[in-house]
Amino acid sequence: MGRREVASEIFTDVEDPLGALRWCLASLRKALGAGTLQGDPINLNLPPDTYVDVWALEAGEVPELESARFLDGVEPAAGAEFATWLLIEREHVASELFGLLRRESMRALSAGDHRRARRFAERAVACRPLDESSHILLIKCLAASGEMAAAVAHVEATESRILLETGEKPSSALRAAARKSIADAPHGVSKSASIDALIKSGKAAVSAGAVDAGIDCLRRAAEDAEEARNEHLQALALQELGTSLIHAIRGFDDEGALALQSAADLAIRIGSSELAAQSLCELGYSEALAGRRPSASKYLEEALACAQNNKDCLASIQAFAGFNLVDWGRIELGVSHFQQALELARSADNRRREIWALGIGAWGVLRAGRPHEARDWLIKCIDLCDEMRWLSFRPWPVALLAEVRLALHEVSNSTQNDLEEALALSNQLGDPCWQAAAARSLALVQVHAQNYSAAGKWLAHARERCCSVTDLYAGLLVEIIADQVRLSQMRGNAQEAAALARELLPVVAKTHADAHLEFAMSVLNGSKTS
Repeated sequence: MGRREVASEIFTDVEDPLGALRWCLASLRKALGAGTLQGDPINLNLPPDTYVDVWALEAGEVPELESARFLDGVEPAAGAEFATWLLIEREHVASELFGLLRRESMRALSAGDHRRARRFAERAVACRPLDESSHILLIKCLAASGEMAAAVAHVEATESRILLETGEKPSSALRAAARKSIADAPHGVSKSASIDALIKSGKAAVSAGAVDAGIDCLRRAAEDAEEARNEHLQALALQELGTSLIHAIRGFDDEGALALQSAADLAIRIGSSELAAQSLCELGYSEALAGRRPSASKYLEEALACAQNNKDCLASIQAFAGFNLVDWGRIELGVSHFQQALELARSADNRRREIWALGIGAWGVLRAGRPHEARDWLIKCIDLCDEMRWLSFRPWPVALLAEVRLALHEVSNSTQNDLEEALALSNQLGDPCWQAAAARSLALVQVHAQNYSAAGKWLAHARERCCSVTDLYAGLLVEIIADQVRLSQMRGNAQEAAALARELLPVVAKTHADAHLEFAMSVLNGSKTS
């Protein structure tokens, strides 16, 4: 970066910004060495033995930091642009550190290194003290090491703290993390046959909608396989358990991720590349859903290395990579991954994966500025949903199709009716994500009709439903808050728009929603950008 640019951002209220910068650089050179921080643009040229913690973090190393807060204790009296940059970078660094600590803790726990896992989990809690997932991880570490009293005590302390500070009670996943269940194999049946039957029964029950019974079967299968030292069946049971916890039951993504990490490690150890790829792929999806984008990318890269020529698995990996990249702001690259996912799903004749890639991929195609193509994807998606009777996915493409029709000026009376039906179905399914998506699209229709009051109520409802679970869809939440900012601008309420932009900015930074950074900052800087 050039000296004049640095000086203008940091020393806004100084008579001689360039002089102030020269003085600071000279002071830094006394500490770091005469050859550092020279030239224009400024060249760091740090000594070879210099340790930079954020560089270590970017390289995937866990830095030894006393605080999770970037430049903790440093509050420079600089301009608004630098203050905004610092806010964003603090969220970025905290998010990357939290994702890395979580990932390393799960790996250590999977490897049976409970002390190391606990150390990382404790640091994750310190990094995000009100994030339920960090506490679930620590509770799992305590329970795995046999410290059940400490696990239960931490559950109770965490429940009290979160309730006191947020006014909301944590989900049941927090208390479930300290649970241990014991199951015996039926008499007269071999252990492996019993475990295999439990896995199949659990998977069938989850698919049929009997989620609790199915999850219980899969938990028992995993425990029995571990007791029998059958690593293949244990990995299979853990992979099915983790996938079911993430996709079929809300609020249990953290337990699901731990099961998947264990499944992946076991599968790699026994040489089952297919199981490893499936487990790593689902881990990547879980991280992408939460907005932990660098971590998601790493898991999906590992999955791709294990997938070999399994088209079903490759289709999932490409679809989840597209999902992660689009919400990261790398839209065209994300759409290209969705296109690859569609080709693979169709060649494997996997209709459900094709439906998912069409429906979620259309979100990226629309944001790439291609509404006609997005409409084609969504109509095909809805037709396949009806053909496959996959009603539990249908609300999403219906909600998104309304947004596409608004972009194409094709809104009709049926659009409102379709959205109301999608919301009713979402309510019956009890799916907060689909409820939020349908409510958001209803708000956009009201904005189109210039009924701003009704639009505001729908957006507030969409945000409330999106945030009603801990494992929320981070990308959708960002869009909802951004819509609230735009609506406030339309209503001429600049003060409310700025307040909402201040709420949006840390969410954008935390979840790496890079495409929204400029918008949020422009609103805060008083721009009329809409």
